[in-house]
Amino acid sequence: MLNIAICDDEKYICDFLKKSVMDCLAKADINGEVTVFDDGEPLVELYKQEKAGFDLILLDITMKKCDGMTAAKKIRAVDDKVMIVFVTASAEYVFSGYEVKAFRYILKPELLHGFPGVFRECLEELTKSNEIRFTFQKASETVSIPLRDILYFESDKRIITVKCHNEEYSFYEKLDTIEEQLKKQDFVRCHQSFLVNAKKITSVRVNDLTLSNGAVIPVSKRRAKDTNEAFLWAMR
Repeated sequence: MLNIAICDDEKYICDFLKKSVMDCLAKADINGEVTVFDDGEPLVELYKQEKAGFDLILLDITMKKCDGMTAAKKIRAVDDKVMIVFVTASAEYVFSGYEVKAFRYILKPELLHGFPGVFRECLEELTKSNEIRFTFQKASETVSIPLRDILYFESDKRIITVKCHNEEYSFYEKLDTIEEQLKKQDFVRCHQSFLVNAKKITSVRVNDLTLSNGAVIPVSKRRAKDTNEAFLWAMR
């Protein structure tokens, strides 16, 4: 889940940004939480108390009390990784953004048409750096694989085989445990012995499905409905 802060002393701008952020997150199928501030000082205070934890801050530069540039400098003193996007009415402060490593800026008159594109760039960068991975222990080795590379998990008693396009791994675990771990990540249990990445399904038939590498996986009768729903949801 992404934690996003909006900091602007104009309520209608905050309302617009919050709605736009939630709309963009919904389209990208990413869970997110938005916190709104009408001044930079409360935001800075959270960072001083080490209670912030934001991934992205949409920050107005010219606020009446603690302005955005001052807030950004104070935030950077304790957090050099949070993504900052300046939202400003004037371009005159834009170059100052380099001092605080601002990721982007957007002019308020361009918000209506320009915000979705800027926010999409933010999401691409954030999801790249926060890529979700599946990690497991194989003998004395710890293995970590991006979820997007996994086609399916197959269970044979207590031995799990995780199949990717070009490689596979085997380790000891219960498939029930992996299913619970990945239930919000587009993986579907299509059979007692198989947990598949719904984003890799190319077709679903009565008794089986086909994955993007051509593998045919059985679909049990009692799991057919959930499998079809997961496939259609992943295609949206």
